[in-house]
Amino acid sequence: MANNENLQFDTAGETLVIYKSKRAALTQAPVKRGEGVFRRTARLVKGLKEARVKVKNLAYCSAENKAEIYGEVLHDAYEPVFTAAHKAADTLWNFLYKLLYDFLGIFVFIVNLFIKIFYYLGAGLRYLWEKLWDLRVWVDAHKRAIFQIFAAVVVTVSLGLILVTSMSAYQYSYFGRPLGTAKTKRDVYQTIELLGDRLAQNAGANISFNAERDIEFKRVFGLGIDTDSQDDILNTLTYMSDIHVTGYAIAINGKQVAVMDKPETADAIIAAVKEYFAPKQEGWDYTSVSFDEEISIEEVNVNLSELWNPDDAARYIETGSVKDLRDDEAPNPLVTVYAAANVTYDEETSYGVKYVRDSSMYQDEVILQKEGKPGIQRIVAVVQTINGKEISRFEQSNTTISEPVDAVYKQGTKEIPQRSGSGTWLFPIKARYIISDYFGYRVAPTAGASTNHKGIDVACAYGTPIYAADGGTVTFAGRRGAYGLLIIISHGGGYESWYGHESEIDVKVGEEVYQGKVIGKVGSTGVSTGPHVHFEIHYQGTPLNPLLFYDR
Repeated sequence: MANNENLQFDTAGETLVIYKSKRAALTQAPVKRGEGVFRRTARLVKGLKEARVKVKNLAYCSAENKAEIYGEVLHDAYEPVFTAAHKAADTLWNFLYKLLYDFLGIFVFIVNLFIKIFYYLGAGLRYLWEKLWDLRVWVDAHKRAIFQIFAAVVVTVSLGLILVTSMSAYQYSYFGRPLGTAKTKRDVYQTIELLGDRLAQNAGANISFNAERDIEFKRVFGLGIDTDSQDDILNTLTYMSDIHVTGYAIAINGKQVAVMDKPETADAIIAAVKEYFAPKQEGWDYTSVSFDEEISIEEVNVNLSELWNPDDAARYIETGSVKDLRDDEAPNPLVTVYAAANVTYDEETSYGVKYVRDSSMYQDEVILQKEGKPGIQRIVAVVQTINGKEISRFEQSNTTISEPVDAVYKQGTKEIPQRSGSGTWLFPIKARYIISDYFGYRVAPTAGASTNHKGIDVACAYGTPIYAADGGTVTFAGRRGAYGLLIIISHGGGYESWYGHESEIDVKVGEEVYQGKVIGKVGSTGVSTGPHVHFEIHYQGTPLNPLLFYDR
């Protein structure tokens, strides 16, 4: 719609309508104001359909033309929205422009302020520099006179001080009792600073000597006054047995039992007594530790000799004696300490034993197949003690941490054969093995080994069971020279079998064994280069090749 003073005209397609007045134009012109969202949306859908038909009817329409056509339809339908968006953008731009303009104004103001500050500060420093320069010039012009005046003043003051100090001293007194004369108060004060260490060595306690409170000074004048050195002052004060100090008494039910040098020391002794009767232990969580008696700390004035050594005081309260008790002496503590604690501890539960029968083993053979393992139970209990002795225990909870595992043994059921020679021979090792050395001459494998090998070496794992080659009687079981641990079995008829280098012997001399009984374990005792059993067979005292007795 265009506006030209009195005339209103509207273009709609190819038709031009001219109105006589503005009122008539406003009356006759189509009004789009007041449309709601739904009507505008319906008009948008309708316009898009018409635009789509229009685009299809065009012989050629580029993507830009399509976008322009659809955009006009969208803009016409939602014109208020686009108008509001433009106004909001203009408003935001104006706000940001004004804000930036104001910020620049503030920045310029701050810069001008700093320039003025630095200007006036520089002017002040320059003025001060000029005055100092004038003073320097004046001093340089009159330096001789100034030095003479300064030297005269220093010499006069020094001579006066020397004269006064040489003719005066300080008499120091302890609670009105004169002790000696010191050159200066400072000598006495410095000595008292060292006095604490000396008194601590003599009394076994930390002593704080208050010079301002306990020492009085009186100035004396004269010529040739005899004054005490710092060592004299220290000795005088140290060996005063009646020196007054402030102490802190530990009282039990109102009765003083020990006097300490500081309240912190008294508190530490009370805490140590509690810990003595309720010591810290793993798994113990104390909920209460208390005295049956009333314990208090009181400030008292005592002589130095009445102060207690902290260790003696604690021992006296705990046992009733300042000395260590003998084994036959019973303690007599001055206090009764009640304690309650939540105690957490683990307790083992016993495991069972199971036997598995094995027909391949003899009746007297029992072999551990699986080790037993005790179970663990975690117990939480409330424990009450009096002076460290348990008087009650109430179990609160019992939690199983792990179940017990039964031990399993293999027990033979095979009938035990005769315990005498049968004339047949069983190989002494049933596990995997290799023969590492044969019967007869050999090169000694290590120092001390024989070159005339009287048996065979059967190498296998350490601890492998060794079996009796035949039934018989054990005639030797012990250590013998290069053999290490050795077992000899007599089988009758002049035959013997020898088993050397064992790690363990499971039979004893005189015991009758049957063929196949476990008599020991493979080891490397004696002269040996590794775990094996040295096996010999003797006939009437002569070693024979053991392999001759086996079909191999």
